[in-house]
Amino acid sequence: MSSIWMDVPTLQVNENQLQNFVSFIYKNEQILKEFGAMKIQLNDSCKLSLKKRRNNLILVPRNEQIVKINNDENIYSLHEVDHIDESIQQSSLVIDEHDFWSSLSSSNNKQRLTNTSTLPNKSFFQKKIHPSHFNIHRLPEQSLLQLGGNKVTQQFVPCIRRAHGPGSISQMTTAKQHLFSIDYHHEGGARHWYIIPHYQRKSLQKIIDRHNSSFCLDHGQILIDPSVLDNNRIRYHRIIQRSNELVVISAGTLTQSFTENANWSESIEFALPSWIEDGHANASIPSCRCNVFQDSSRDAIDVTLFRHELIQKYITFNLSNITDDKSISLKAENMMQTNEKLIIPLEPIVPPSQSSSTTWVTPSISSYFSEEDKNKSVDNNAQLQYEVLE
Repeated sequence: MSSIWMDVPTLQVNENQLQNFVSFIYKNEQILKEFGAMKIQLNDSCKLSLKKRRNNLILVPRNEQIVKINNDENIYSLHEVDHIDESIQQSSLVIDEHDFWSSLSSSNNKQRLTNTSTLPNKSFFQKKIHPSHFNIHRLPEQSLLQLGGNKVTQQFVPCIRRAHGPGSISQMTTAKQHLFSIDYHHEGGARHWYIIPHYQRKSLQKIIDRHNSSFCLDHGQILIDPSVLDNNRIRYHRIIQRSNELVVISAGTLTQSFTENANWSESIEFALPSWIEDGHANASIPSCRCNVFQDSSRDAIDVTLFRHELIQKYITFNLSNITDDKSISLKAENMMQTNEKLIIPLEPIVPPSQSSSTTWVTPSISSYFSEEDKNKSVDNNAQLQYEVLE
């Protein structure tokens, strides 16, 4: 029997919603809880604070290989190596999901390089910009993390990720201390995400324990073929993320991905009230089975800082202007009963009866534009940079 899967919901935002992005996510949090993630598309009015002055940024792939752990199931583990064997070549033919997983499981492909690299505390976004421009640096201090003061918010900085070619791999992981996270795709090939909501964690851990109970789901030690999830009825969702699109990951969600080609992306963590209220902050401690958490425990957030009365004040002063939209979560609940590609409806462009894969936008979106704005054609690629200002 196979599992039920579908693409995650896709929402479109305008300039006003992007300026108040944490509030926008909070309003649609029920979608995150149900699917583990959502994709955000920006309309032409959205402004990003991307850097204009730049210096070249050179990243070298990590010396890591993905190796199949046994012949029974297509589950792979991560191994660090002292050097990269030049005879191990990434397949230049990896262009879609089928090709990627087939090449990974083929008998003559015993090892595969992850072919990715990361650079923490670097960003393609400017810090000091006009308030109307989206800036990824702001998210931690705009989120619930502000209750911890600068000592907490300053821990969270953007991280640049470089996929160096087709089939570059990001193995399974979750955000630090099971926080929320956001990923912006700057430029390059599409990224294929696999999203496993937090409520599937225990079922997934049982599968891993059949092979090696020491494997940790949180910190990039394994990669799992979706056929394994299908055969074991693990609910998961897919995303194909392209340039100038955001992916928001819910608290405690597990993700893994590969790319169709080389690309640049950038991510950062943040928190909503449910991170505390639903127990994600404390759940991260016992779930880790490796030494990563112990090694970084000195940087763990003190959850006692987030008292109930302070959380309520944060909601009142930062999120209270957001009205509840139950129609979104109800539509999501109904469509989870089917195996169709899903884009959550806020207002239909095409009547649902005419298409099973309909694109949707936010209500009354035209009210945010002047006639001049409506006629503008924005070249998104012209805005995208993949070099860092020193």
